[in-house]
Parts: sequence; C-alpha cells; structure tokens
Amino acid sequence: MTVRANKPAFSIREKLKELDGKQDKLLNRPAFSCASSGTYTPTTGSQNLASFCGTIVNFDYGGNLTNGRFTAPWSGLYHFDLKFSCTYSSGYLYSYVFKNGGGIPNVRVQYFQTSNTCTLSFRVYANAGDYFEPYIDNNYAGGTISQALFEGHYIG
Repeated sequence: MTVRANKPAFSIREKLKELDGKQDKLLNRPAFSCASSGTYTPTTGSQNLASFCGTIVNFDYGGNLTNGRFTAPWSGLYHFDLKFSCTYSSGYLYSYVFKNGGGIPNVRVQYFQTSNTCTLSFRVYANAGDYFEPYIDNNYAGGTISQALFEGHYIG
C-alpha cells in the first residue's frame, strides 16, 4: 500500500500580504488597568465613577485611557472588569459599565446591604471610538466605596 500526501500550494508572498499590518495589531493590543485611591461617598441616582476609578493608572497599553474613561481604538471584541468594595446599610446599589454614555443591557452587579466586594466581568463588541466608563446607581446617600479597579483589554 502506498500513501501519498498532497502538499497544498502555499505562497509566501500571498501570506505576507494577508498579514501586512495585522501582526503589529496582535502584539500591541490595547489594555488598561486603573484603580482608586481613598474612598467615595455616593449620593443618590446614577453616578459616573470614571475619575474616581482612574485615580491610579496601573498600565495603559495604547494610550486609550483618559481620566478613567477607555476609548476603543479598533472595532472588535473587548473584555472588561469592574470591582470595588462598598459598605452601606440600606437601599440598593448597582454597578455598571456604560458604553457611549448609556447602560449595556444585562451588564450590572447588585451589591447587597452591609459590606461587599463584587466583580462585574463581561465581553462586548465595540466599534472604533466607542467609550466605556464605570457607573453606579443607588437610592441612598452615605456609605463608602473603596478599592475600585476598572480594567479591560482587546480580545480580537
């Protein structure tokens, strides 16, 4: 019995044309991590936490983070995490990441009364120029939020 293997035609020039510029995109994927310093005392209603969460910039590959607001440089799939600790004794508290100034359906975490640490973690498709910011919404005034961490990266 003879076994024959057919090697497919492969053109180095065509593969290089196909990859032109894409290899840099893979090596320099945008990613960021920023954190808070101190504590934040919430009021009632919807509140943008971008500047609070962006107090300390741990890293910002690609330079797409400004005062806790991340702007997607490319269209594609992104992963985000928002984490913080909160202490309060009544009412409700939700954390969100807003896209272009509005909530993303079904992307939120509810914190329960007393002391909590929760992480909101999700993936979302973004167009180039879309921006993302951390928000909270609550119905009480008082308590504290601390140890905030907002981070994300381009998946592909």
